[in-house]
Amino acid sequence: MVSAASGLIMSPMIVKNTGYDASSFAPVALVAETPQVLVINPGLPFKSVAELVAYAKANPGKLNYSTGGIGTLPHLNAELFKSVSGANILHVPYKGGGPSLTAVVAGEVQMTFDTVSTSLQLIQDGKLRALAIVGPKRAPELPDVPAMPEIGFPAVASGAWTALMAPLDTPTPVIARLNAATNAALSGEPMRTALAKLGAEPRGGTPQDLADHIRREIAKWKPIVATLNLKAE
Repeated sequence: MVSAASGLIMSPMIVKNTGYDASSFAPVALVAETPQVLVINPGLPFKSVAELVAYAKANPGKLNYSTGGIGTLPHLNAELFKSVSGANILHVPYKGGGPSLTAVVAGEVQMTFDTVSTSLQLIQDGKLRALAIVGPKRAPELPDVPAMPEIGFPAVASGAWTALMAPLDTPTPVIARLNAATNAALSGEPMRTALAKLGAEPRGGTPQDLADHIRREIAKWKPIVATLNLKAE
């Protein structure tokens, strides 16, 4: 199966009795990652994350951020950002990413975290202002927007990623063959072009690389979920 972080990592932490977690599957390869971007309504005066954080600290609860729902990656990224920056910003969940983004454009809320691919046109049209890329480096589509590690928030660097997983008892030679085929596809121009159209970057690597990545993601998000006491039936 191909799974996003939300299904593989977050759902088992939040949803009661999923019947699985990441350890229920054998890792094959990390497929791709799509960076997120912190965007605000352009009517706000903030031109940088530092200005936003300073205002949020001086005016606790005056800023709101939208998400597509409780426990989504934008929600957890926002809460991680709050915890490391000290910004006091309130969560307003919507029923899906589209309504969440529309709310920022309309000025119902001031900010959100969204994937670059879905926000890009709105940013280019001046309907949103991008303050930072939530990823380890700048996005090619927004070369003038700094990445979170550049501006002092290296912990806030998780994009939306997808991984190829197999049944837990899959023989090692089969895993190795699937991994090799995945890496070969990801290095080819057709796949790279297809992913670029989605705003995604190819990743690849070994099964152990993916296992280590999943372990780091669980270690990062588990305390956030526990602190928020996120639960769903």
